[in-house]
Amino acid sequence: MNLQSNRSIRMPLTVMATDTSDIIKQGYLKLKSKTVGVWQKRWIILRRASSKGPCRIDKFLDEKSARTNCSCKTIVLTNVSNVSRLPITHRKHSFVISFNPINCKLFACESDLEADTWVKLLTQECLVPLPGLATGEPDILSPGIQKELQEQFHVYLMPTPKLDAFGECLLQVTHEHIYLWDVINSKIKLAAWPLTALRRYGSDPTKFTFEAGRHCATGEGMFVFHTLEGEKIYRKVHQATLAIAEAHCKTSRSTSTVSSRFVQQCL
Repeated sequence: MNLQSNRSIRMPLTVMATDTSDIIKQGYLKLKSKTVGVWQKRWIILRRASSKGPCRIDKFLDEKSARTNCSCKTIVLTNVSNVSRLPITHRKHSFVISFNPINCKLFACESDLEADTWVKLLTQECLVPLPGLATGEPDILSPGIQKELQEQFHVYLMPTPKLDAFGECLLQVTHEHIYLWDVINSKIKLAAWPLTALRRYGSDPTKFTFEAGRHCATGEGMFVFHTLEGEKIYRKVHQATLAIAEAHCKTSRSTSTVSSRFVQQCL
């Protein structure tokens, strides 16, 4: 198999039917077919590079097919040259992955926020391999993260079928995630939830609660943390989500466009 090719290839049916350890993001997207020129809805899984294979996109007909690993096609992302949003005049909520030599794949989402999230994650994985991003953990050498690591909250996680761990642990809120760390060994990460994947969150004087969406590694579910600092945790989460929303608005207003000549080559 030539891993440098960005053509869609069929992977063996034995590849990771249930293993989700290398999944970065998944969900329905529309892809533009270069052969028939129509947009086709597919279940897309973005996987980080690991011992199981290179950074890649797995395409399935639907979510059910992904669960059974049926008819998987793969786009290897080892030779990506650029990932960017497409102008709204081309298609709303769309983006393009460009490859070397000149080739591209066009995708469309349900919203601008979703498209921005895909572009950001693809850029991080394919173009900007920064410390910590390969494992999804914060770069503890970063001054900003070091400061945030000092702002951990002692909480008591109520038992949930979504996690094996429960009881006393440390909760940390960064600019993009909620992290849960072992209370004895603070270097052991128990769970992580992207703020963009939270459906709702709230607090009262005795606890902090949030509902995770299906794009979280834990899957959908409610998570309840007993703590006397629920209001402070809520404020940090709310400030971070507002910052994400503001960044999204700025990105939408100043979206970089691909040259018309290159876009025409992708049509």
